[in-house]
Amino acid sequence: MKKASPSGSMLKVTGVGKAFGTLTVLNDINLEVGEGEVVAMIGPSGSGKSTLLRCINQLEPPTSGSITLAGITIDAGIVATRRQLTELRRTAGMVFQSFNLFPHMSVLRNVSLPQQRVLGRSRVEADERSMSLLSRVGLASKASEYPVRCSGGQQQRIAIARALALDPEIMLFDEPTSALDPELGLEVLNVMRELADGGMTMIVVTHEMHFAETVSDRVVVMADGRIVEEGPSREVMRNPHSQRARLFLNAVKNR
Repeated sequence: MKKASPSGSMLKVTGVGKAFGTLTVLNDINLEVGEGEVVAMIGPSGSGKSTLLRCINQLEPPTSGSITLAGITIDAGIVATRRQLTELRRTAGMVFQSFNLFPHMSVLRNVSLPQQRVLGRSRVEADERSMSLLSRVGLASKASEYPVRCSGGQQQRIAIARALALDPEIMLFDEPTSALDPELGLEVLNVMRELADGGMTMIVVTHEMHFAETVSDRVVVMADGRIVEEGPSREVMRNPHSQRARLFLNAVKNR
């Protein structure tokens, strides 16, 4: 079920560009995401979608432009302070294609340790929060296991619990199901649907077209480092206006 219109701006990306040497991968990106809004970002591989997410949380500092996230503004070319980066990355939870779990730590420690390091919670407080989140994603019984004993879908759900444990205001998903077979990917998508229904602000880079159309509020289509179209999900997915968006969606549907 789609939510009401967002109540305020959570994220504002203004004129953002990113270049690696002579290669420009993002060119004048402007995007605003409202509080409680779910935005699906689609487009061909290499269009800059993942790079944009990494610019938002400053894993890849932009070459130009500015990013304002939950009241924190970071301008390109000005080195962000350690305090700014810590607050920004606590505000924006990130879930990657690969799960990035610590193999030598139990599932519980994977979720608890960041809370102790970033939020200063005690181990008891962190473990309590972790167990609550593992229950939420259906994995409380795996708390004492090591990640290698969990399926890919379970590991991705653990990664989501770990990101949620820092109480983020927005979640960034970078193709979270791309490394999973369809059945395991469905486990992850179900958790993401629950987050969306609960009002979590989300940006999801995805190749899951059904998810983009039915769960997100808005779809952004990227190609060649630019936003070529954006609008209400059903409208963009079923009746794209730009030629580039039509080419991409026709290719996906006819695959």
